[in-house]
Amino acid sequence: MPNQRFYLKLAVIAFLILLLLIPQAFMLGLVGERASWREQAYQSIGQSWPGAQTLAGPVLAVPYQRTYNTRETVKDKDGKEREVLREATDEDTLYLLPSQLAIRSKLQSSLRYRGIYAAPVYASALQVTGEFNTQPLFDLLASNKDAQIRWKTPQLAVMVRDQRGVASPPALQWDGAPLAFQPGNGLPGGSSAGMHAKLPDIGLTQPARLPFAFEMELRGMRSMNFALLADNSDVQLSANWPHPSFSGELLPETRDVTASGFSAHWKASAFSYNVSGALEQCGKGECAGLLERAVGFDLLQPVDVYQQSERSIKYAALFIVLTFVALILFELLKKLRVHPVQYTLVGMALLVFYLLLISLSEHIAFLGAYAAAALASTGLLTLYFGAILHSRKLGLLLGAGLAGLYALLYVILQAEENALLMGSVLLFAVLAALMLATRHFDWYALAAGNGATPPRTASGTGHPATAAPDDSPAH
Repeated sequence: MPNQRFYLKLAVIAFLILLLLIPQAFMLGLVGERASWREQAYQSIGQSWPGAQTLAGPVLAVPYQRTYNTRETVKDKDGKEREVLREATDEDTLYLLPSQLAIRSKLQSSLRYRGIYAAPVYASALQVTGEFNTQPLFDLLASNKDAQIRWKTPQLAVMVRDQRGVASPPALQWDGAPLAFQPGNGLPGGSSAGMHAKLPDIGLTQPARLPFAFEMELRGMRSMNFALLADNSDVQLSANWPHPSFSGELLPETRDVTASGFSAHWKASAFSYNVSGALEQCGKGECAGLLERAVGFDLLQPVDVYQQSERSIKYAALFIVLTFVALILFELLKKLRVHPVQYTLVGMALLVFYLLLISLSEHIAFLGAYAAAALASTGLLTLYFGAILHSRKLGLLLGAGLAGLYALLYVILQAEENALLMGSVLLFAVLAALMLATRHFDWYALAAGNGATPPRTASGTGHPATAAPDDSPAH
């Protein structure tokens, strides 16, 4: 009968653990729900502030009209065929990328709030310089020797992802002369966000280099990218945000991240960063692809509290199992009886830690929220353990062990890249300690005696050692 009662109780406890997985799943769902609300807050901020930005260009667009003779076969009235020469005209645009492009960016970031949620926004002061080579125009003339090319008004186009980010009208210096930009990039296909400037006729006496320069302030939110549209590109930027995540097809050659901000430097050539495919698509009337091949960075939040909370909740089952195992051992060794209702209350107290963590981390720093939630949960369970085990020492022992587990869990949460390794090592260490501590237990005798003292060997002998009585005061 005692064995049956013990095994029945183990079955009840196992069933309780399975039931406690339901509120654990609820906690994971709560994290996802709060994260979706934060994303909605970001979208709300994005409705009144420019979104993620990409700067592409400048691109020199030179439209032209080509007149040429074409041979056609026609039939006379008598049905004879003959060839005739006819004059044909078509129009096209030649798109040129800079031979040299240098971008200097100084970014100032701040936070915009919607309720309790904050999104990083920025204003980037940009200096763009470079030059175009007119050799492709002469190559076009050379490939159309039998045609007449009439050049039309060229224009310089700069593309941005969100038109609202252009804070003030920038001025262009083109071949040493000031020109005004107009809204809209003037390029075919896709988004028209950006700006363009009508240019004077390009002299075609001989190949030349045409320098350009302009300054602008570009505002955006959460990320900034640069399309390296040049034969040789050089991008240098600095920002006062200390948590960047570099993205794009090329990582910066050098970067320096400090507590006060970061700086980064990209260099690319036509060989390392091939944009000819996107330029060909632009020639076919689809220039939106020029925005897609870019490098840049995201402004990450210092701590993603929802990601950290979600990762911690995944360890809830481990905490519950370990705590229940400890209670079962003390129940057997100290001849105590812990009711399944008490096991349930202990499991709920362990789960309340995660609810406190989620709610507190939305208002204070994650470390402070974690410490407060762990202190509240550990303090409550320490008092409860002392009461149900009738021993203050045992309560403090279990509470100290639980506090140590919370401390180890926090270390694991901070080690993002090594979290799986550290979690696996922790699980192995706990299992090994439990197996070694109970390796001499006669579990049949413990279950049959309903708490009889286990036969422990003393100093390596095979004789049982007498367990010392617990003289702690009962509570």
